[in-house]
Parts: sequence; C-alpha cells; structure tokens
Amino acid sequence: MLFDSMWITYKTGDYKSATEKYGNPAPYFRKTFSLNGEVKKATLLASALGVFKIYLNGKAVADDYLSPGWVDYKKKLPFVRYDITDMLLQNNAVAAVLGDGWAVGHLGSTYAFRRNGYCDRIEFTALVRIEYADGRVEEIPTDTSWRASSGEIRRSDIYMGEYVDARLSLGDFSLYDYDDSEWDNPEESIFKFSRNLYLEETYIPPVVVKHTFKPELLRERNGAFLYDVTQNISGVLRCVFKGEEGTEIVIKHGELLSEGELYTENLRKAEATDTYILSGKGEETFRPLFTFHGFQYAEITVNGNAEIVDVTAEAMYTDLLQTGEFECDDQIATKAWQNALWGQRDNFLNVPTDCPQRDERLGWTGDAQVFCLSAMYNMNCKKFFEKYLADVRDAQLGNGVITAVAPVPPVGSYAYTGYDASAGWSEAIGEIPYQHYKMYGEKRVIRDNLPALKKLLDYYETESPEYTRPAAGRYGDWLCLGNPTSFRVVSTMYYARAAFLAAELCRFIGDFEEGYYRTLYENIKTAFRKKFITDDGKIVSDTQSAYVIAYSFGLIDIEEARENLVRKFEKDDDGKLTTGFLGIRFLLPTLCDIGRGDIAYHLITNKEYPGWGYSIVNGATTIWEHWDSYTEENGIKEGMNSFNHYSLGSCTEWMYEYCLGIKPDIEAPGFKKVKFAPVFDLTGKINKASGHYDTDHGRISVEWAKEGENFIYKVTCPAEIEIEFEFSNMEITDSKIDGNSYIFGVVPVK
Repeated sequence: MLFDSMWITYKTGDYKSATEKYGNPAPYFRKTFSLNGEVKKATLLASALGVFKIYLNGKAVADDYLSPGWVDYKKKLPFVRYDITDMLLQNNAVAAVLGDGWAVGHLGSTYAFRRNGYCDRIEFTALVRIEYADGRVEEIPTDTSWRASSGEIRRSDIYMGEYVDARLSLGDFSLYDYDDSEWDNPEESIFKFSRNLYLEETYIPPVVVKHTFKPELLRERNGAFLYDVTQNISGVLRCVFKGEEGTEIVIKHGELLSEGELYTENLRKAEATDTYILSGKGEETFRPLFTFHGFQYAEITVNGNAEIVDVTAEAMYTDLLQTGEFECDDQIATKAWQNALWGQRDNFLNVPTDCPQRDERLGWTGDAQVFCLSAMYNMNCKKFFEKYLADVRDAQLGNGVITAVAPVPPVGSYAYTGYDASAGWSEAIGEIPYQHYKMYGEKRVIRDNLPALKKLLDYYETESPEYTRPAAGRYGDWLCLGNPTSFRVVSTMYYARAAFLAAELCRFIGDFEEGYYRTLYENIKTAFRKKFITDDGKIVSDTQSAYVIAYSFGLIDIEEARENLVRKFEKDDDGKLTTGFLGIRFLLPTLCDIGRGDIAYHLITNKEYPGWGYSIVNGATTIWEHWDSYTEENGIKEGMNSFNHYSLGSCTEWMYEYCLGIKPDIEAPGFKKVKFAPVFDLTGKINKASGHYDTDHGRISVEWAKEGENFIYKVTCPAEIEIEFEFSNMEITDSKIDGNSYIFGVVPVK
C-alpha cells in the first residue's frame, strides 16, 4: 500500500555543507486529531530522508530505532507501517522527532567521509489511516498544518554521536493537550513532485535493542569514569544522571584499552561521542536516539556537579530470530562460534556492515557473501538478505559490474566501491541467492537476482576472451598472511563460480540458459587448468587459499587438493593457516573433505598466532578484522583495524555442517531433506559437541560424544524432514530409533 502525503521539512539552523563537522538540531513535528466513531483499525505509515522516532499520545509507537533504514534513497524510499489501533484515544496527538541518519549525516569512509550524501536537510512524510467500524475511512496526512519545532537534540550523527541539551526539552510533545502555540508550521519539501513515486514498504524487521549489559566500573579519575561492558557491542549507553543544571556529560566509546586508557585511534574520523547537558530537574535519563557505536569500553566524563546514578549498555541490531547454536567441550572452539555470532549481531544493523565502530560501516559484498551461509545458520536471515540483495541490485552499474559495497554512498569519488568488479565481491549476487534458496527454499530470490548475475557474467565475458579474467579489483584474498594469491587466479576462480551459480540457479527455475552457463563453466575450468596449474600440479601462487577455493569450486579434484594442502601444512606453512577473507570460508571444510580433519580440529582449537584462538586468549569477544589486529610482539595494529568483523568467522558454517554434520540438500531446499555426515575429531581435541538449527519444520538437534573408542551420535529431527546418514571412514557398531531421535555408535575404520 503506497500513500500520498506531503513531504514536509523544517529549518532548524543555517545551511550546513557536506564538509562541515556537525549538522543542525533535530526537527520535531506533531499533529492533533479526534475520532469520529468506533475504530476498526488504525495504521500509521511513515518515511523520511533521515531517521525517525514516532510517538502517539505520550508513548513510542514501537520499540524500533533508526527507521526507516538505509537504501539508495535516489532510487527508492522505504516506509514503515505501524498498527496503532490499540493506542488511540478519543483525542490524539501523533508526533515525530528526526535525526540526520544515513541520508543527511556523515557517510562513506576515511577517503570520502562527509555529510549530505543524499540531501542537505531532513524530510518527513506520514499518514494516519483510520478505518471505522461503519466502513468510513479517514486519513490524516502530513501537510503544512502540522506543527514544527526544534528541541533538546541539538545534533545527531551515526558516526559522530548525539548532542542533547536537556534544558531545551519540549516535554511530552506527543500529548493531545500539549501547548504548541509557540511552534511553527513546517514547509512543503521542494521534492514533492517525485518522492512518493519511490515509496516502498520496508519488509525487514526493525532495529531494536536485543541485549542489555550492566557495565563494570574500572576506575574514576578527575571526573572521568571508565566502564567495561564486557562484550564488544553495537549500540549505546542508557544513563541516569542527577546534578546541577548546565553540567556537561561527555561519553566516549572505544573497542579496547591501551595502557589502561580508552583507545580510539582505530575509529579514524568517527568521533563516537555523545554529550548530554543536564536540566537540573531530578534524575534524568539520557539515551541517544539517532546514533550507534561499536564499543566494549566507554568513558563518561562529568564536567560540573553531577552523579552517575545508573549505566546500562544496550546492544541493538535488526530484530532477527536466532535459529542456530553450537557448543563443544573445547572453550576456544565454542568461543569462536560465540564471537562470530556477536560479530553478526553487531554488524547486521539494517545492512550487513563490515564493522560498527569506525568511519565506514558499509555493506561490503565480499564480506557478506563469504559469511552468508554462516549467518543463515545462526539467525533467520531470509528477509534480511532479500533486502540486501535489492540494495546490491540497485548498486549494479550499467555495464553489469556489481560494486564492492551496497548501498553505494553517494559521496563523490569513492575509491572503495569496486567499479572494476572485484573478484569475490561481485559474485555476492549469485552466492547469496544460491545459499538463500538452499536454506529457505523460495524461488523468488532466484528470479529476482538471476538477471543481475547474468548481466555481471556478460561483463566478465567482454574482458575474458580466453575464459581467464584479468587481475580484477583491489582486494583478492583480502588480509591473507604471507604471499598473496595471484589476483588473476582469484578472478578466474570466481568467474568460474559465477558461471556455475548461474547454471544452477537457471536449473532450479527451469531457465533455458542453463546449458549455456554450464558450458561456460567448463570452458573456464579448462582455461584455468591450462593457464594456472603448473607441470608439477601446483596452482600459480601456491597458497592455501588457491587450493581450497579451487577445490570448492570444482576446478581441481580431491587428490590434487589433498596432495597440495598436506604439503602446505606439513612442510611449507609450519602447520599454520595463511588464508584471508576469501579462503578462510573453505579451509576447514576442504581439510575435512580430503580426510585431514585432524588439521581442521587443530586450527579451530589452536591458541597460537594466527587463528581464532589467539584473539580469544587475548580477550576478543568478537571476530577481529586482521589475524594480527593485536599481537603481543607488536601491540595494536595501526591504521585500518577493526576488532569487530565477521568475515573471518565464516568458520561457523563448518561447525554446523562438519562438526555437527547437518548438511541440507539443495535438491530439496528449505530443509526438506538433510544428510547427516559428521566429521569427528580423532585427535581428542574436541570430544563432544552439540547444537541445533531451527527449520520451518521444527528443530534439528545434534549431539555427539566420544566414549572410549566409540563415538555416540544422536540426531533429533522433525518427521517432515527426509534424512539420511553418512559416516565416512567410520564403522557403525550400534543404532536405534527412539521416536524422532536416531542414535548411532560408530568407531574409526582400522
């Protein structure tokens, strides 16, 4: 349902250019109305260039934050629908306060970080629609009869933070009998002729507070109080203060401490600072509305006479239902899963961002595609990825290139958008729909995205006359260790993957071009082997990533993968991983496929650098951007350095599919059929593991434990799911069925 209401705006300060540090005070809008009969249903629809919080009769209409979210506002505008039936009184007032958000506030990254990316002022539109029991319909749209004012929020910015002066509080401005006689009328936006043509209802869950923490006070010095949330989160502090009027409270946020002090250098240009000026009227609660920070530590400085009554940390992200869980008897492996889950929580805030703390927070396609299957096991990401794929399609260039971030920030010459089709990033338009179809079973996601994938492949063919791509992009196996994999090798491997995905997606919906893309894949495979595999069977660059990606994409066989990976780990690489963002997803699964689960279990439990365990023993509560974001030898890595990235947490899918053995069959998508094929740890590092995944049919639960020489494997699975079992290199010694539970005893084949 679209709606046709006026777009309104209100000038709260002088024009602020794109390069100015801070924006203007937040605009407040309100409108009163009375009912004319018995109400059957009442709905509030709202959209904005900016972000809003909406109130009705003194209460927030919902618990959402930063609505209506971020898309390419030049192509469409999301609106939110609220059911307000039960909130109505005889006499009512609807009100909204708005922040700069992604449309007006800072956006981009260090090299192009500025304001006014989409517009230079906040705009708002809304409609209250009342359906009466007798069939009448009444609509109250935004127009210039609404009232407008500025108030206590003096500026807001997602990256810079929020500044609130409680002395300027407007009070309960959403009450019917509120005195708005000194308020003004808003203006009609000059863009009224086109805005409503782009309205689309948002269909992903809102951003809400999902977890709360009571931070620990570490120290107080000269009015500065340092707190530890104990978990790296994306969110804000909700604080209660009491003190003299005019006292200034400054809250700074950071991910870690350096020599006992809050470390903020890795935030780059993002200030991540909230400020509150006390009104002096008893206990005052400060909770920023229009910002979020990536942080574990916060320093609250009191400039004046005031006390901190209470501090609560609120972690917020898109309201996604957790569907999976994993644990085992090794604390490192269990913590690695938890850290990856928290990295997902902290970065799945309307778009799948790379990091929640610094001057970036962008929807990188490479990060999203390597982690998408892990994400779908952890949470129900069906609608979340459908929305993100729409962002990716909106960002696709006319020549077919899928950009490296989506939405693309419109902030001038932006070096990191990947206009040269970065391998491993552009293929998100095929990889995410493929995994989405496997997990959720809906063909619509294929139909929506297959044309964009075909267009990308058309572009690839223009620059790949001999079926091998040039060294495309600037990322490759991003942040790998040691010698990097040749960009031409990476580009051609992902060219093959894109062709394979196109063929498969065509097959799933009966598209006649399946054969064309199947042939294209075979031609690329032949060219890859001729061009990049040397006479002694090595892939050019001879890296772990080259072999695990090539094997996973069907470009080398299992014997080639085994021979080279065993050599790499046992001779060349001293038993340590070297993979970056792209290779890490395939490392543990490939090792298990080639019969070297012992190496996989060593890597997932290893506490030495590099690896997941090294960050954990050094205090990580999320996945780091670099394997060496911090080392005992060199300290904190300077420059680009986030302590909250999920990309290297793509080991999560291995935990579900190999350690637990849950393997959904894409030929019966949506978990209609599942093969259970666990790879047990024969080295004794992990002796028991358990977990679950919640399907649309019900919960699949798995647990296994080693008892002497035996492994006892138990699966509980809904009866609607067709199942089979496979125990490679294991002999079944016992089996029984107990209702929907299947229990096996197995021993390794001698």
